[in-house]
Amino acid sequence: MDFKKIAGEFLLKYQQHPDNISLKKGTEAMVEEMKKGLNSEPSSLMMIPTYLSTEGSVPLNEPSLAIDAGGSNLRVSLVTFTKDGIVLDGLKKQKMFGTEKEMTNEEFIEELTQLILPYMDKTSDIGFCFSFPSEILPNKDGRVIGFNKDVKITGAENTILGEEIRACLKKHGVNKDIDIVILNDTVSTLLGGPAIADPRMVDGQIGLILGTGTNTAYSENLREIKKLNCDKDGKMIINMESGGFDQFPFGEFDKRMDAKSSNPGEHKFEKCVSGIYLGNVITETLKQAALEGLFSEKNTIASLPSFGMSEVDKFLRAPYGDNMLAKACATEDDVEMMSTFIDYAIERAAKLVVINIAACIVKMDGGKKVSAPVRVMVEGSTFYKCYGYKERIEYYMQDYVVNTLHRHYSFVGGDDVNLAGSAIAAILNR
Repeated sequence: MDFKKIAGEFLLKYQQHPDNISLKKGTEAMVEEMKKGLNSEPSSLMMIPTYLSTEGSVPLNEPSLAIDAGGSNLRVSLVTFTKDGIVLDGLKKQKMFGTEKEMTNEEFIEELTQLILPYMDKTSDIGFCFSFPSEILPNKDGRVIGFNKDVKITGAENTILGEEIRACLKKHGVNKDIDIVILNDTVSTLLGGPAIADPRMVDGQIGLILGTGTNTAYSENLREIKKLNCDKDGKMIINMESGGFDQFPFGEFDKRMDAKSSNPGEHKFEKCVSGIYLGNVITETLKQAALEGLFSEKNTIASLPSFGMSEVDKFLRAPYGDNMLAKACATEDDVEMMSTFIDYAIERAAKLVVINIAACIVKMDGGKKVSAPVRVMVEGSTFYKCYGYKERIEYYMQDYVVNTLHRHYSFVGGDDVNLAGSAIAAILNR
């Protein structure tokens, strides 16, 4: 049986095949959307100015408080940079507020304040990595646009995050001046890179999150940010909100997953590549294939509940093991067919991720020399832990970005990048 041919024809019928994704056309489309967003023209990319840059040196032995609020977890720690490296003091980690139960914005601010109060006698500088859509203001505070990634916090829209935290701290007896810098997780990832990574010369920097959700930040020339009417030289980090990109083929199973999500029609790019959604796309794919008789008669694939990429990863690492997807297969042919469908899905997602990175490299005109690549700081469990995903991304990066565009890049990662970047933002932007 030619599993690849059968699965491929099925996916072409439903516009879900990797061949439906053109790296060249996708890159050109994203660059165009980036330009529109920078010019305040209608665009699927917000292209949010952060008023932060990568310039400046980090002072040693001055602690600041870093808060990292992600789609799944919330971390808080004092961060100090020393000649021997980064020191984390009093690191706390818990589930992100609003993931286990819905809460109001007032409850969110109160709970967050209670969490950070014990640190306030040791620092007056807070860098808050807020991994949700927000408009960064010239004073480095942030106006909340909303929550996503299935975090349920109501009434937060248009609130000024730093102001709310300062007011709540004051209510609880903190009377000193507190400097709070709000930044996105991709921005903190980008900023955290130089603190923990290879300091060699680079020609452009990108921060990429590929985990529960996805987003991208990069360093842009000030004169290119037309919406700011800036005539100065220099660079500013731009938070793209790349999960909103929608100028690419949206397949049938993407549409079915989107219709069942909590925010239909929004964050289309994120829904095709990130950990919280990609498994749902694969769910829809396998169920339809089972209904059309592409698996054996005794399989139970059509009755599978929706599953995430953690279940996909378990299956790929042990296709005949004790996991939900393996158990739904009745024969060896079922296992091979399921593996083939998943392989296609990951390849398609990898091509979309490469379009994202390539567009940033092209827009910033970086990486023209092997000796000075674009540094791509990457955070996220989907990138590092999902079986085969990172390898597919690297394949297309080499094939398209290096061999076709003749641009050079370096993937860099490390522990506590977001905390380091948040602390750097707080210290350099007092």
